[in-house]
Parts: sequence; C-alpha cells; structure tokens
Amino acid sequence: MDLVLPLLVYYVARALGAGQASALLLSGAPPALRLLAGAARHRRIDGVDLFFTVLLAAAALVSLIGGGPRVLLFKNAALSLAVGGWALGTAFTGRPLAFQVGQRLHRGGAARARDRIWQDSAPFRRALRVLTALWGAEQLLDGALGSAAAATLPTDAVPLLDRALSLLLLVLTAGATAVYTRRFRIRHALPLFGTPAPATVHRGSPSPASPRPS
Repeated sequence: MDLVLPLLVYYVARALGAGQASALLLSGAPPALRLLAGAARHRRIDGVDLFFTVLLAAAALVSLIGGGPRVLLFKNAALSLAVGGWALGTAFTGRPLAFQVGQRLHRGGAARARDRIWQDSAPFRRALRVLTALWGAEQLLDGALGSAAAATLPTDAVPLLDRALSLLLLVLTAGATAVYTRRFRIRHALPLFGTPAPATVHRGSPSPASPRPS
C-alpha cells in the first residue's frame, strides 16, 4: 500500500496526462486512505498512527502551498527523515518502536505476556532498542538518498528510483532483523515479535510450572 501503489498511481496519472505536481499529490492518497481506514475500523488512533497522520497532513499542506514538483519530491524524503528521527527517539523511551510494533501484532493474553517479558528481561529490552535504532537509521539513510535524488535527477525518474531504493533498504533491513531475531531466540529462548510460550523461563528465575525450592 505504501510503496507499490503510490508508484503505480503516479505513473498511471502521468500516462493519463496529469501534470507532475498533480500526479505526485495523487500518489500520496493510498497511504492516507490506509490510515483513515485503520482508524475507522479500530475506532481509535494510537501513537504510531497519529504520528503518520500528522506527517501526511503536513505534507498535504506543503503540497497545497505550492513550490512545484521538485518541492513535492523532497516531501517524500522529508517524511523518511522525520520517521527515522522519530524512530531513533523512541529507542530511548520506555516503549521503543520495535516493542510497539510487536504489541500491535498481538491481542489479549499474548500482548500482556510480552509486556511482562519487557518488564522482566533486560536482554529483551536491549534487543528491541537495537532493532528500533536499526530501522531508524534505515529511514534516515532512505531520506538522505531520496533528498539527493530529488535535488539532482529528472523529476519523472525520481519516484521510480526513490521506491527502488526504499524497497532495497527495506529488504536489507528486514533480512538483518530476521537474522538478529532468530539468533536472539536461540540464545535466550524468547521471541522478539512472536507469541511468547505459555511458560517462558527467564534466565535466573524459576519456571512457573516448577515448584519453588523449600
């Protein structure tokens, strides 16, 4: 929704005769619609969705003010830079982005179990902060490369190159995340994003199923 569909919308609009600025504005519609649909379905907007909603609203305001297609190209790079800065900032808070993403994958008992692991396991907290910093750095690099492309390349070439670079960085970062997550699970017997086992044993603590020593 956020990578491929905006690219298709842009080039279809251009093929139908839309100007560069109009096509760029239309290409921003799919991510905005996804956020609105999610808010309507869950009847709430959490911190992650609120952050992206504000960014999209700011980008739309900049687009309406004007400045030509080149300014709109910098909008996407600025969005990545803002996301990267925000992600890195959450790495130093009580709930880093990687932990929030994991919580969004679960409901009920599984989410509560992950919250207990977060409270009890220092390696778990450290690993999720490392992954948060990794994804923040990926977004900052994406924004920097996008800014360079927007400043130097022909306007019609930027959206395709920008999406290709974004996809490449996402694949590389996702691969590094998968390797890191697998190694963490093998070493600590804890899933960073999956459903915790019913009787997860933390290093240095007795198993809930085992009798306490007298």
